[in-house]
Amino acid sequence: MIGYPGLQSDHPEVLKSVSVHSYRDLPVLLNQWANVVRWEMRTRPFLRTTEFLWQVGHTAHATLDEAEEETRRMLGVYRTFMEDWMAMPVITGLKTDAERFAGALRTYACEGLMKDNKALQAGTSHNLGQNFARAFDVRYQTEEGEHVHVWSTSWGVSTRLVGALIMAHGDDSGLILPPRLAPYEVVVVPIWRDDDQRSVVLEAGGRIQAELEAEGIRVHVDVREGLNPGSKYYDWERRGVPLRLEIGPRDVAAESVMAVRRFTPPGDDRKTPLSVAGLGARVRQVLVAIQGELLAAARERRESASVRGVEDPAQFRDLVDGQGGFIFTGWCGAAACEQKVKDDTKATIRVIPDEEFRSDEAPSRCLCGAPSKGEAVRARAY
Repeated sequence: MIGYPGLQSDHPEVLKSVSVHSYRDLPVLLNQWANVVRWEMRTRPFLRTTEFLWQVGHTAHATLDEAEEETRRMLGVYRTFMEDWMAMPVITGLKTDAERFAGALRTYACEGLMKDNKALQAGTSHNLGQNFARAFDVRYQTEEGEHVHVWSTSWGVSTRLVGALIMAHGDDSGLILPPRLAPYEVVVVPIWRDDDQRSVVLEAGGRIQAELEAEGIRVHVDVREGLNPGSKYYDWERRGVPLRLEIGPRDVAAESVMAVRRFTPPGDDRKTPLSVAGLGARVRQVLVAIQGELLAAARERRESASVRGVEDPAQFRDLVDGQGGFIFTGWCGAAACEQKVKDDTKATIRVIPDEEFRSDEAPSRCLCGAPSKGEAVRARAY
């Protein structure tokens, strides 16, 4: 995929600036990073801001099937990043006509559930069909010599993911960062009382830093003066650094460090002494474990806040007004019904879920009482 950083449009008409003559020119794959400014009546930090950075793609293809494949592929790329890097599980699926991108043939989305049990649309991928190609007359010549419109896609994520990361994992003490995304995976805090101890623990801290860096771990040694160890601990916890290594004179003598995890599953010890021997490999194991445990904990929260098989409107309203979360209901397919539920409860259909997320026994009736044509995931959302 080729990036074109000079393209500053955030809309599919960016394809207008691309020269497409023949089927040999296809597919066109554009990746764009750009700051966008747009009007927001009510701003919300990270989630809805007047200006934000986003990554967005624009592609053109010879056939509908190729465009659909690209649309689904990029949805999968986003899901992989959200789950494997952000440790944030998402539900993927199709947006309803009312929720899809204006002008798109189909819109797919990744929907995450935040700790307050509100949904967040974390990323979208759009099959635009030939709608924008017709609007801007973007054509190509087929092998048979016919001139036809291209099939295009558009997909993107933004700094909204920063807000998602904060809300998916953070607590009252501050950030909790997955190791794979943390600027520093490990911070080393040397502890000393006098100059003699200072030189000993700083030398040991330097050796630890070198070993961890040799293991490919992003590490920082906190040698700031004028701050006691407790203040440093608080500072790094607030920043969400996954693992803290404390080392004082006794630790140096014992050839060990005290490892303190920012996130610990219930029942596990937060503090663990680690031998300096083989420390790099052991720390890598701990970081890999933390990454997986964050994802597992977030997935468990999502599942515990998901209710399936809801057909009764009163039960649905109680769930929306109470615990929130993802509520799996039937849907008759009528836009008027979808809008009425939204007006009455402020809950929207987040997605028509992909097969892997569907219930074993989907509701047979919609909330309006009509026969259901499929399952819908509803929630209040940011």
